Amino acid sequence: MKGLVSDLDKYREAGGKVNMATFPKEFPHLMKCTTSTWGKIQDSYIKDAKLKGIISALWGYFGLPPSKLASLYYILPVIGYLRGGGYYPIGKSQRISDALVRFIEERGGKVMLRTKVTEILVKDRAATGVRTADGTEHRARVVVSNANAYDTFHTMMDEKEHLKDYLARMDKFTASLSSFQVFLGLKKDLVKEAGLEDTEIFYETGYDTEESYRMALNAEVEKGGFGLTIYDNLYKGYSPEGKNTLNIIALQGYDFWKQYEADYFAGKKDAYRKEKGRQADILIKKVEEKLLPGLSRAIEVMEVGTPLTNVRYTGNYRGAIYGWDQTLDNCEPRRLPHDTPIKNLYLAGAWTRPGGGYGAVIPSGLQCFAQIMAEWDKAK
Repeated sequence: MKGLVSDLDKYREAGGKVNMATFPKEFPHLMKCTTSTWGKIQDSYIKDAKLKGIISALWGYFGLPPSKLASLYYILPVIGYLRGGGYYPIGKSQRISDALVRFIEERGGKVMLRTKVTEILVKDRAATGVRTADGTEHRARVVVSNANAYDTFHTMMDEKEHLKDYLARMDKFTASLSSFQVFLGLKKDLVKEAGLEDTEIFYETGYDTEESYRMALNAEVEKGGFGLTIYDNLYKGYSPEGKNTLNIIALQGYDFWKQYEADYFAGKKDAYRKEKGRQADILIKKVEEKLLPGLSRAIEVMEVGTPLTNVRYTGNYRGAIYGWDQTLDNCEPRRLPHDTPIKNLYLAGAWTRPGGGYGAVIPSGLQCFAQIMAEWDKAK
C-alpha cells in the first residue's frame, strides 16, 4: 500500500510524462495495482482466511468484495484512514452542501432547488442547454451532468445512433450496491449507558467477505451484518442533551426491491411499507442484542430509507450509492472520463472519474472544471 502511494507521488512529479518501456520497472506497485483486484493483491501477501476478512472488513465502503474490487479503490482510501484518520463536518454533512451553495452564489451563480432537468438540449451533436420539468429552457456554453450516467444518455437525450459505441461500452458496466438505512433519534443517552466510544462499528456474521457481499446483494438482512454510526461520538452537541442520533446501514442490491417498484411510484405502498418495517425491525433487534441493550424501547424518532428511497430522492439509477461498480474495467484510468461524445457535455460525480464517495466526488467536480478551463484556454 505504501509502495503504491510512493509510485503515484513519483508519477505526479513526472507530470505523467514517463517512459512506457521502463514503466513496469520504475513503477512496479502502480503497475501491479492497476491490473489487479484487491483480492489478488491481498492473496499475494496473506494466506489466513480470517486475517483476510479482518483486513478487508471495510469493503462495504467501496461496494464490492475483494474478488471484484479494483485494488486502487481499497488501497488509497484505507491508507488515507490509517495515516490521517477520518473527518466529519461539525454541523452535519449539510454544511458541505451549504458551503458549496454559498460559494456559487457569492460569485453570481444561482442554485435552483426542486428544479428537475428532464432533457439535455442537443443540436448537431453538441449540448446547448437543458430543459426542466416545467418546460423552461436554460441555454449554456457547457452542460455538466451530475445526474447518473445511465439516465444522462438513455433518457435525457435522443442521440442513441451517434452514441452507439459509447452506450455499448457503458452498458457492460454494473451499478453499485444501494443501501437500506434506519435513522434513529433516541429519547435517552443509551450510548453513554452502554459505554460505546466508537463513531462507526461494522458487525459481520463471519470472515467470508464474498459471502457478505452475496447476502447484501440479495437483501438477506436476517443473515447479514450491519454498520452502526453513532453521531454523538463525532462531536459534543450533535443531539440534544441526554439523547442520541444513530444510523444503522445494510448495503443491498436493487433487484430485491424491484418487485415493489411499480406500486411504489404509483403511490401503492402497503406491501412495500410492510417489508421495509420488517427489515428495519430485524436490524434494530441485531443492534440491540450486540451493542445497545434497550434500544427498541428508547426510540423516539425513526426514519427508514430503502434502495427505492434512494431512487426517489437522488434519481440515481438502481439507487446506486457509488455510481458504477468500481471494477478493474471501470477504474482509473479506465473509468468513464469527464468529457463525452456529445460536445460541450461533461460528467461529474460518482459515475465518472475518479470514483464514488465524498473523497472522490468532490475532486471529480474540481477535475471536471479544470478540464473545461484547459479546453477553453486551448480554443482561444
